Amino acid sequence: VSNFVIGLYFLNVVNKYGISNVYLGFSVVCFLAVIYVAGNVVETKGRSLEEIELALRSSA
Repeated sequence: VSNFVIGLYFLNVVNKYGISNVYLGFSVVCFLAVIYVAGNVVETKGRSLEEIELALRSSA
C-alpha cells in the first residue's frame, strides 16, 4: 500500500518541494525507524527460544 502511495505522489511532491527535501524526508523516516528498532526489538542471535520468550515477556 505504501509503495503504491509513494509511486502515485512522488513526482508531485518532488515538483513541489525539490528532490533534496524529499530524500531528506525519507532519510528522517529511516533514521526514526532505526531508533525504534534499536530500542524495541529484542536481539535473538545466539539465544534459545525460551530465552527469547522470557525477554519478550519481561519487556512487555
